[in-house]
Amino acid sequence: MEVSKSLLPGVLQAQLRDKKYLCAYSGGLDSSVLLHAVSKMSGITLRAIHIHHGLHADADTWAEQCVAFCRALDIQIDVIKVDVKKNAGRGIEAAARSARYLAIANHIQADEVLLTAHHRLDQAETVLLRLLRGSGSQGLAAMRASSWAHGFKHKRPLLSVSKAELQAYAKCENLNWIEDPSNNKTDYDRNYLRHEIVPLLEQRWPQAITALSRSAELLAEEHQCLREQSTIFLAMLQGIDERALTVSGLMQYSKPWRAQILRAWTESLSTPPLPANILQEIEQALLTASSDTTAQVQWSGTQIMRWRDCLYLLETRIEMPNDWRHVWVDALPLTLPNGEQWGFDCGLNPAALPALIQNNFGGDLSVGFRQAGEKILLKNREQHSSLKNCLQELGVPPWERSRLPVLLTVSGECLAVGDVLLSARFEAFCESNGVRFLRKA
Repeated sequence: MEVSKSLLPGVLQAQLRDKKYLCAYSGGLDSSVLLHAVSKMSGITLRAIHIHHGLHADADTWAEQCVAFCRALDIQIDVIKVDVKKNAGRGIEAAARSARYLAIANHIQADEVLLTAHHRLDQAETVLLRLLRGSGSQGLAAMRASSWAHGFKHKRPLLSVSKAELQAYAKCENLNWIEDPSNNKTDYDRNYLRHEIVPLLEQRWPQAITALSRSAELLAEEHQCLREQSTIFLAMLQGIDERALTVSGLMQYSKPWRAQILRAWTESLSTPPLPANILQEIEQALLTASSDTTAQVQWSGTQIMRWRDCLYLLETRIEMPNDWRHVWVDALPLTLPNGEQWGFDCGLNPAALPALIQNNFGGDLSVGFRQAGEKILLKNREQHSSLKNCLQELGVPPWERSRLPVLLTVSGECLAVGDVLLSARFEAFCESNGVRFLRKA
């Protein structure tokens, strides 16, 4: 079979419609075939990237071979050395993959598409691995021909191509490639499947690899339908704030549908995927919590909090130190402990603002965070009101209340809580002088 003259060009032409590509090139058979075949396409710009993991004694030699291969094809290649965290507790394969994609994300250009040489056998192995991990339909859909992750578009144009077809192409084109001896080590899960399990399956079921890959395609189609319907349900539960979801609305659906809606919600906001144990925690700790309490679950730098009749999706945030205080001498933008900046917008000369503040409020202002029992005198009220009650009336969630800066005079009079609550005196000052107190970033 002269694959180079029939199969691959058609496969690639059908899938690669973009103009600029970055090909992940290890120097092995699969990526050598992909890089060579794509280099023959017209009307595109192609670069290669070789990730130097430093995990093998011949890694430097392999990098040199990759450079030579690309030079012969007149393809620009960048060799990027990475530090693989071997003791991160995730296994060497996962650690290398994380380091590899981080390097690619830092190197790929905004208008480039990543190409990788995953093929039909890779896909079948992924299905088997995820079956053994108890994955659902989304996981068993395995690798997609086109996806978006790590901040860039990623295409795998060889998923329908067999290993034998890649070998035939390489033979036809007289390609040379690197043989990584670690590919034969069966202590890695994927290699164990490839060398020990898959051959047994193919002895009994010769079409096993094709069937597994086909199952992945069908599951991907079904999962897409499921996600589209979940997105419709999700839209019915959201208001203006896309990071909020009504609990009472969510509880109208069955538990399986709730899981799908929650996954669609987190996916739409580009957060890490929801693990099954976190979904269970949401069911047990958040959806059944009373509306007057604050409950939360956390995973991978993300948290979902329950307050009143809503779930809120947030990034895990730095806790504010209650004892933090800062005297605001110059009225320039002030950076809080969590990195937020607060300051004044004013129509007058900013250089005149400190003196104006001192004249109106008897000295410089100070900024801190809420303590117990503070009160504020609001416009059209004769008595002071507690900050806690005012913020509750405004519907400010508890976790936001603790992060809002409190603006005080030297005598301790509360002038403002962030930009949501202004005292009568401070509001009059802002209106008469064209001043606003607000978050800058």
